[in-house]
Amino acid sequence: MTPAPVSAVLGTVATAPFAVLKRFRPHRPIHTEGAGLEGTLLRTGGASGIRWIDEPGQDPVRARFSRSFGFPHGWPDILGLALRVPGAEPGDRADVLLATAGEGRFSRFVPTFHRRVPESAFASFMPYRGDRGPVLVAARPEPREQPLATSPDRFRQSLVGNPWVLDLLWATPTGPWQRFGTLELRPGAPFGPDERFDPLLNVPVGARNYGWTHRLREPSYTLARSPRERPGRA
Repeated sequence: MTPAPVSAVLGTVATAPFAVLKRFRPHRPIHTEGAGLEGTLLRTGGASGIRWIDEPGQDPVRARFSRSFGFPHGWPDILGLALRVPGAEPGDRADVLLATAGEGRFSRFVPTFHRRVPESAFASFMPYRGDRGPVLVAARPEPREQPLATSPDRFRQSLVGNPWVLDLLWATPTGPWQRFGTLELRPGAPFGPDERFDPLLNVPVGARNYGWTHRLREPSYTLARSPRERPGRA
């Protein structure tokens, strides 16, 4: 079986648990509860082969911090950080989705569970396609005196007057992480129930998706974008 059918089959298989969750969580199968954030993304530049990373600049950003599976508060969960930044044209946007992971050569592809917000990285897992090859993106929180709680409400309250600051990083799949900017986030307006982040449709300036990553993720994102079932509907 060639790589294209393999990734398509894996994408279909991965959709099954999302379909089950969507019956009980029609708005969002995962990342059901989140904290709306806003802030500034300062890019100092890099050499990744992706313009958004490599060109210095400053972007206004909206973001959402969330718990992936929505386990009871106090239980470990995979933590998510979704970023929305301006796209290439006025009115365009780019959605960058990150989740807690390791930072090592192999652990950067493994999601990690946490009871509190860690000081280790939130990583993209799936690489973008740049002019020089595959590129991963991550955000590593700067140390704080008190660790942040993962409850969205408590997390948001902790940022009042004390923004969340993260270093922005890029790397090849097996290379060292390199800093390309800083992200500063504070409490912002919540996202509506029908607002969706979509890293397949909305990619950063100069980045592209690989065909295999698109095939792997597309079924799940299509399901998440699908209309909610009405009460009583089969």
